[in-house]
Amino acid sequence: MPQRGSDHLHRLIRSLSPAEKRYFKLRTAQHMIGGHSNMQVLFDAIVGMEHYDEEALLQRFRNEPFTKRFPVTKRRLYEAVLRSLEGFHADASVDARLHRTLNQVEILYKRALYDDAGKLLQGVRRAARQHDRQAVLLAVQRWERKLMEVANYAGKGAADLDDLMQESTELLAEQEQLDRLWDLKSRVLIDLYRRGQARDEKTRNELAEWSAHPLLQGTARPRTARARFLFHHIHGALHFAMGGLPTCREHLEAAVAVLEENKERFADEPNLILSTLSNLIWVQVRCGRYEEAFATLNRFRNIPATWEMPDDEDLELKLFATTMSLELTIHAQMGAFDKALELAPMVERGLDRHGERLGPVRRAVLYYQLAYAYFGAGRPDKAIRWTDRLINDLRIDDGAEIVCFARILNMMALIDTGDLMRLPHVLRSTERFMGPRGRAYRFEPLFLELVRALLRAKDVRAAKEVCTHFEAGVRGLENDPYEQAVLDHLDPLAWAGARLTGRTYAELVRERVQRTARAA
Repeated sequence: MPQRGSDHLHRLIRSLSPAEKRYFKLRTAQHMIGGHSNMQVLFDAIVGMEHYDEEALLQRFRNEPFTKRFPVTKRRLYEAVLRSLEGFHADASVDARLHRTLNQVEILYKRALYDDAGKLLQGVRRAARQHDRQAVLLAVQRWERKLMEVANYAGKGAADLDDLMQESTELLAEQEQLDRLWDLKSRVLIDLYRRGQARDEKTRNELAEWSAHPLLQGTARPRTARARFLFHHIHGALHFAMGGLPTCREHLEAAVAVLEENKERFADEPNLILSTLSNLIWVQVRCGRYEEAFATLNRFRNIPATWEMPDDEDLELKLFATTMSLELTIHAQMGAFDKALELAPMVERGLDRHGERLGPVRRAVLYYQLAYAYFGAGRPDKAIRWTDRLINDLRIDDGAEIVCFARILNMMALIDTGDLMRLPHVLRSTERFMGPRGRAYRFEPLFLELVRALLRAKDVRAAKEVCTHFEAGVRGLENDPYEQAVLDHLDPLAWAGARLTGRTYAELVRERVQRTARAA
């Protein structure tokens, strides 16, 4: 669709909640001239646009003077919407309240109302210390120094200056530790996002070097609740990347405990508790602790109430995507594909409702999980439908692991349906896709060779020999720690076993789960 011009205003307006839109219209109504507001007219027109089309706007308002300098009009409306949001959310977070009060301190100071400014400053100091806002506390100190100076240090002595200097030193140390921990966390996560879990000894040794960082040692004393959270968060990510799932689980549990024990410090960041709990559930599943995973999932569902989170569309979106994904994961890992399929109608309705707002990666995960649920339940035709949508309809990083496994699952489903006419094309496409990746599991080339051999097989006996050879190759990887992440997505041994024995894939997955539980 034609756009002509930046769509930044459209993106901002379309992001508003119904309450925010009402608030904007009430504000602009106060400044109407003769019952008319150009801003409100243009605002309403853009609200009704699914996709931004500046040409259509200019045509619609061709007789209005504001179209003569339309870029200026758009900028003014953009600024008006931002000011409206600023007013609407003035008390929405601790940081917003603290910065607003600091602005009031400055206003009073400039009017020489120094005592009043000092009283406000005391309240900011208490709230900032309560919520571990080091940057705000440093700003408070700057104003306290100004108030000392303007009063010619009346009632202040060397001891007061010593206390102020000591507090400043401690605040700077706290902030430096947080900055270094954040930097370390980000470097670890960038590495994890790009390379995934360790697949060789060299990568494992590199991750072990990160673990030896002085800030991550037991002797390092986290100075604040946020530092303690980051300490466990980083350890959890590193142990996950190295395949140390039990230790990862312990650190995630410790991170959750820090968040819940310091709820008032993290109340403005609900994503932290939601994401940490969801990671914990996922790791509990991979550790075979399914009862714990279901119990933690119930805790996750109750977090919005216990943390008094605002009931808005953003929260609804997060809860839908995360709870559905987690529950599908638990059932699939247990081999309870019939239970997973019971969720399919809810997931499909949610995908239809939330659409593009989910983002391509979240949708890719749900597409794959639906495909895997249908595949595990003996419905390969439905699995093909969802893997096709993931591969062809979503624009995500071609190196993303979910895309690789979607292609493999797609070929498994094609083989199970007997659709060998389409298989050569899909095989060639997958070989081109995986060729430049340079991050394949050892399982992947074994599977691609299986597909090639099946296409060459002349009869049922030859096809069975191919599957037997594939099963033996995969079984040789069964205890390889670097191949365990394959089980996050599918079970190649169960698939080969199902083709050789005639038993169901779900039945063989459940047997593996039971063996793992007994071994544990």
